[in-house]
Amino acid sequence: MKKLYLALLATMISFNAHAFIISPHVGIDYVSSTPNGYGDFDSFNGGAVSAGVKVLGFLSVEGFYQQYASTDAFGGSKTKPAAYGIDLVSDTLNLGVVELLTTVGYGKYTLDGGNLDKKMSDFEGEVYRAGIGAQFNPTDNIGIRAMYRYVFPEDDTFKKNIQEFTVGIRYYFF
Repeated sequence: MKKLYLALLATMISFNAHAFIISPHVGIDYVSSTPNGYGDFDSFNGGAVSAGVKVLGFLSVEGFYQQYASTDAFGGSKTKPAAYGIDLVSDTLNLGVVELLTTVGYGKYTLDGGNLDKKMSDFEGEVYRAGIGAQFNPTDNIGIRAMYRYVFPEDDTFKKNIQEFTVGIRYYFF
């Protein structure tokens, strides 16, 4: 029990000395997606919000929600694509003001409100995401990020893959 107290005390001291880095952040992005495979969709444009925590100075855990603009679906109907999930973002190369990033993640992509084809009126599929990008940090609290992600669904009923390009800004609280 004394070892547990000693470990807790050491953790609190290191946290006060800022040796253990935890930096919560929020972000907003413009998202351009190109679905490939089945279906009549050429591209989706929308926005994403994210919230995360950067730990140890090089690894972030981020939750995201993407909402796309309404788009035409099969038979003249409209659908509203959306996505949500979690990503791990790593500073593969940190040059101070510029960071080269890699990311892996898991999420759900949905299409609701339109006829997607003759058989399907909505879709919800689980996906894996992987990407690369860069972030420019003009100050300690602001980051401007551009990312390319390759999204591959577990089930290719709707699409074989989706390619995403995002540009946005992050605010780091400390």
